[in-house]
Amino acid sequence: METTRVGVLIGDRYELGPLLRRGGMADVHTGQDRRLRREVAIKLLRSDMAERTDIRLRFESEARAAARLSHPNAVSVFDTGEHDGQPYIVMERLPGRTLADVIAEGPVSLSWLCPVATGVLSALGAAHAAGIVHRDVKPGNILLAEDDTAKITDFGIAKSAEMASGSATGTVDLTLTGQLVGTPAYLAPERLAGAPATFLSDLYSMGVVLYEALTGEKPFSGASFIAVAQAVQAGTHVPLASRCPDLDPTIAATVERALDRDPSRRFASAEEMAASLSATEGLAATAPMALSGEATTVLAAGDGAASTLVGTGVPLPLDPSPRRRAPLRLLGAIAAAAVLGLLALLLLTTGSSPKPASTTPSTAVTTVPPTTAATVPTTTAATTATRTNAPAPPARHRHGGKKG
Repeated sequence: METTRVGVLIGDRYELGPLLRRGGMADVHTGQDRRLRREVAIKLLRSDMAERTDIRLRFESEARAAARLSHPNAVSVFDTGEHDGQPYIVMERLPGRTLADVIAEGPVSLSWLCPVATGVLSALGAAHAAGIVHRDVKPGNILLAEDDTAKITDFGIAKSAEMASGSATGTVDLTLTGQLVGTPAYLAPERLAGAPATFLSDLYSMGVVLYEALTGEKPFSGASFIAVAQAVQAGTHVPLASRCPDLDPTIAATVERALDRDPSRRFASAEEMAASLSATEGLAATAPMALSGEATTVLAAGDGAASTLVGTGVPLPLDPSPRRRAPLRLLGAIAAAAVLGLLALLLLTTGSSPKPASTTPSTAVTTVPPTTAATVPTTTAATTATRTNAPAPPARHRHGGKKG
C-alpha cells in the first residue's frame, strides 16, 4: 500500500494531512491551505495509477467536471495541479461522514431523507444541465456537512454528454477501454447491457440509494459482481411498499418509478424526481407539530383524514376524494337538521300546553326529546376526539434510523 508523507507541501501551498479514505484510483487526505488558512481535502492520484494514460485522463476529467459545477449540494473544487508526477485536486473539506455511514447504522427516517435526496437531485440536475453525467451515484459519494446538508462528490468517472454521444472533438471516451465503471448494485440495467451512461441512468442509481436508505438493504444484491449484475438485469426485487408498509404511497411510487427497467418510464429529469419527493415532504411540513415529540395522528382541517404521523415525520395518505367526503357531509347535514327539528317541536309543544300542577311529572316525561336525537352531535365529537388522541401505528420501517 502506497503511503504519502504527512506534512509534505503540495503546490507550495497545501500541507498534506492524514488519510481520510482510499478510492479505486486515488487517496483523499485532509489538508491545510496555508495561504487562506483553511482546511481542505486533497485528492491525490496514486503513483501507480498516474502511470496509466487512461486513468490520468479520467482524473483530469473529474477536475474539469467538478470545476464546471458550482452548486451548494456539490463538493466545491478549489484548485488542481501535479506533485512529483501525481495529479491532485484540492476540494472543499467536509466532516468525512457519508450517507453510507448513516445507512450502515440502520434505515433512516423519511423526514431526514427527503431534504438529503432533494439536495442531491438538485446538484445532479445542475450537472445534467451542464452536460455532465455522474455515472457513480451511491451513498458513499454523498457527503454530509455538520448540519446534514448533502453534497455529492467523486466525479472521477463523470462523463460529458458530448463524449457520450460522440459529438465532441479532440476527446477520448473513457469507456472505450472495455472497462465498466461504476458500482454494480447501483448501475442501471441498460448500463450492464453495454449501453452508454445517460442522465436517466443517474436517476436510476438515485432510486437505488433511496431504496437502500429506507430499508437498510439494496434492491438487488449478490455474492459476486456477476450475481449482482444478473439480479439487476432480471429486475425482480421486493417492492418498497412491501418492505415499508407504513411508507407514504407517493414516496414508494417515486422510488419504483426511478427503478423502472425501461429508461423512458423513469422521471424525465432530476428536477421532476425531486418535485415528486418534495410534494410529500411539503405535506408533512405543513402539519401541526406534536408536543414532546410524541407520535400523534393529526387530522386535516375539515376532512378528518390523517395527514401525517408527527414525531416521526412520516406522512400518511390523505383521502381527498369528494366522492368519499360527500356522504359524510350529507349525513352530518341530516343529523343537524333532525336535531334542530326536534328542538323546534319541543319548544312549540311546551309553549302551547297547559301546566297543571297535578300532571307536572307526567308532562315532563312526555315532553323530553328522545335521547337518541340529543346524542347525534355528541357521538360525532367523541369519535373525532378518539381518532385524534389514539396512538398512531409504529413506523416499523423506521427502526434504527439515525435522523428524524
